[in-house]
Amino acid sequence: MRDNCEEKARNTLESRQGCLVKRFYLRWMILMTIFGSISILGAVRYFQEVRTISPKTLLSIQPKETVRLMGMIDAGSFMKATENEPFRFDLSGEGGKVAVTYTGEDPDGLLRELKTIVVIGNWESGDGEFQAKEIALVPNYGFITSAYIFSLVPLAFFLFYMERRVALLYVMIKDEKVYQPETGQ
Repeated sequence: MRDNCEEKARNTLESRQGCLVKRFYLRWMILMTIFGSISILGAVRYFQEVRTISPKTLLSIQPKETVRLMGMIDAGSFMKATENEPFRFDLSGEGGKVAVTYTGEDPDGLLRELKTIVVIGNWESGDGEFQAKEIALVPNYGFITSAYIFSLVPLAFFLFYMERRVALLYVMIKDEKVYQPETGQ
């Protein structure tokens, strides 16, 4: 493609600009494919591993599958487990409140009142309790990935726009003989 464009470009300014435009759009197509792939992979990861729901949402949709529930442990609701008993506490957020039963390893003091946590488990509608199997103490920070992408897209537009302008300006200067090197007299 490059050799064919160069042969045509020797003939006229319009065909040279046409070759540059084709290359420009080809680069954009490749770049947009890469950004699209990254966006799709990020969305898949978000929905599978990062997305959390609030207690209010849990009570309204009552999902059957495993979910990540984020909320704050209510003051006075935390009961430490004895030998064979699970941890019990209330988790609240966005105006909803859910009783949580955690049957996992002792979190070594990581569970405490007024702390925002993410618990992973299943909703038992018959018991009216959320059965947590795992505690993820890090709240949902999935928005950071999208912030990076949204900040890089305008930068990419600017760079490719400027690259195109500089390339076209170079071709125009070269073809119009505005700049001519000195010749020996």
